[in-house]
Amino acid sequence: MNIMRNAALYIFAVFACLVWAGSASAGDTYRWVDKHGIVHYGDSVPNEFARQEQQVLNSQGVTISIIEGYKTPEQRAEQERIRIEQLRIARERQKRQARDSVLLNTYLSVEDIERLRDRRLELLQAQSMVTEQYLGTLSARLRGLKDEASKFNYPYDSESELPPLPENLAMEMVQTLEAVAQYESNLQTKREQQGNLVALFDTDIERFKDLKGIE
Repeated sequence: MNIMRNAALYIFAVFACLVWAGSASAGDTYRWVDKHGIVHYGDSVPNEFARQEQQVLNSQGVTISIIEGYKTPEQRAEQERIRIEQLRIARERQKRQARDSVLLNTYLSVEDIERLRDRRLELLQAQSMVTEQYLGTLSARLRGLKDEASKFNYPYDSESELPPLPENLAMEMVQTLEAVAQYESNLQTKREQQGNLVALFDTDIERFKDLKGIE
């Protein structure tokens, strides 16, 4: 008997929930604002307001959804611009928070940051020195090739009586010139990396001081 009574109570409870949910849905109300700024409520929206934003409220007066109103192409473009800008700001905030976490979990003092900066700077400076030395070798080689080329009709002169520049010598000069240009570019990149490295660590040091409250 108790089992049957409990089952009946369970069925009644489920039925009551379904009735309540149905009545809540049936009781949804629309909220909109007219051109004079007056707020209106109703179980349907007049056609003249159908293209503007509306809020859908349940029977308890809680907003359960928003129906977006009509927007001009310019308004949609501005809305998209704002959305993209908000995403950019959120990403920057996440990156800053991640960087702050790295700083706090990696270093114990400003001196720790400075020591790492100096080690990386020394590595870049050593790489620059090697590049400079090899560039000097290439430049000396190029000068020698130009001296050798001066014995021939180079640069070309139609009235010159000198023999034409040998093809292998011309090819070697071209290859050496290309190598010089490449290593000059590499050297410039290394120098820029050194400047960027110092600037990055300076920023990290200042941020670390802010996070730690160091004057």
